[in-house]
Amino acid sequence: MPGGWSDLDMLEVGLGGMTDGEYVAHFSMWAALKSPLLLGNDIRKLDAKTLSIINNPAIIAISQDPLRKAVQRIALNTSVPVDSFGIGETHIWSGALANGDQIVIFLNAADTALYMQTTLAEIFVMDGPHGSAPQAKQTWDVHDLWQHGHSRMKLGDAQALLDAESQESRHAVFERLDWFNASTTSYADALAANDERLFGYKVGEVKAGRQSEFSCPTTCGEGLQAEE
Repeated sequence: MPGGWSDLDMLEVGLGGMTDGEYVAHFSMWAALKSPLLLGNDIRKLDAKTLSIINNPAIIAISQDPLRKAVQRIALNTSVPVDSFGIGETHIWSGALANGDQIVIFLNAADTALYMQTTLAEIFVMDGPHGSAPQAKQTWDVHDLWQHGHSRMKLGDAQALLDAESQESRHAVFERLDWFNASTTSYADALAANDERLFGYKVGEVKAGRQSEFSCPTTCGEGLQAEE
C-alpha cells in the first residue's frame, strides 16, 4: 500500500534465546522489508554483541533508503537439511535501492551451513523475466554488509561505547573509529554523499551471465553496485 509500511512487530535482538547468526538474520530482514526498527530489549542492559548488530550503518541505511521499497523473495528451497522440528529452507530476497544499487539477502534456515548461489537474471527478475532486465546485462560490484570493516563493530569498540560516561566520550569513540554517527550526519545526507561507511566492504564482482556464490552459515547481506 502506498504510504504504508510492513510492521513485523518489535525486534528480538538482545532478548536472548537466539544465536548471533539468527539475530543478524532477524535484524537484516526487518531493515530490508522496511519494518520499523523497534527494539524490544531493555536498552539499560544492552551488551556489546547486541550493540554491534543494531549499530550496523549499512543495514540501517537500507532501512532508511529514500525509495522505501521492501525486498521481495525471489527463490525458496525446501530441499535442505531440516532441524529437530522438521523445519529447513533457504530464501533469496532482492530489492532495489534509491541510488540504483540492489540489496540481495541469502537467508539460510537449513540445519547446516550451505553454499548458496544466484544469477543476475534471478536477482533482477522483477525488472524483466529470463534475464531481459537491463541490470542483468551489467557488471556489478559486490559489497558485504556484515563481515568486514565499517559494517560490524568489533566487540571491544562496542563495549567502549557502552562504558562511555558522557555524550562527549561517546563522540570520541565514534571519531576514533571513523564510525558513522547519525546524530551528526543524517542517513539521507550520507547516502547522497556516497559515504563509504554505508556501503559495507567490496568483496568482488559479478559479470553478466555469471553466478554469484556465497557460504552462508545463517544469513548473508550483500549489496550490488553497478561498475562505473
